[in-house]
Amino acid sequence: ERTTSALPPLALVGAPRPRPLLPPEGGSIPPEAMAMYNTPNLAHAGEPHPFDSPFEVMKALRRDFNELAAAFKAEQQQRAVEVQQLRQEVSVLRDQIPKEKLERQTICHQIVNDLTQLRSDHIKGLDEIKTNFGSSLHQLNQILQDEMRDRKAQDSLRDTREATEKSERISEAAAIKNDIGKHKQVF
Repeated sequence: ERTTSALPPLALVGAPRPRPLLPPEGGSIPPEAMAMYNTPNLAHAGEPHPFDSPFEVMKALRRDFNELAAAFKAEQQQRAVEVQQLRQEVSVLRDQIPKEKLERQTICHQIVNDLTQLRSDHIKGLDEIKTNFGSSLHQLNQILQDEMRDRKAQDSLRDTREATEKSERISEAAAIKNDIGKHKQVF
């Protein structure tokens, strides 16, 4: 034989509740209902009452249901607090966004100005370097031209001096040769 207790299904939240079979938690059962349980049934003496087991199951289900309902309510309250905290946090963040946006725009504007100034300074410095380099190159070119002219003049002067000395040496050698030739004739 299969023994299953026919328990009514649990009522859904918000659905009308049927009349409870058990008294509310902590309530008492009316005495006339208890008399039915207190009178011994002589036909079944020593046997447990057939409704004791379902009654215990119903009490356990009610206890479990009450625990689950309390846990659900606590969970709902916790979630409500968390939602409220998140809403406050979102509100604070929304208030901070415009301030941070303005701050970042100011910083970006300052960076752009600094970069523009830096670029201008670099271009100016580069132009100065080019000008100085060009001027130095021109001066160096002038110095080289002067040095080349001086060397050519010195070379020309040296060549002239050498040519003069050579011609003097030749004329001296010729004079010495004539003198020697005269001295030879005299001897």
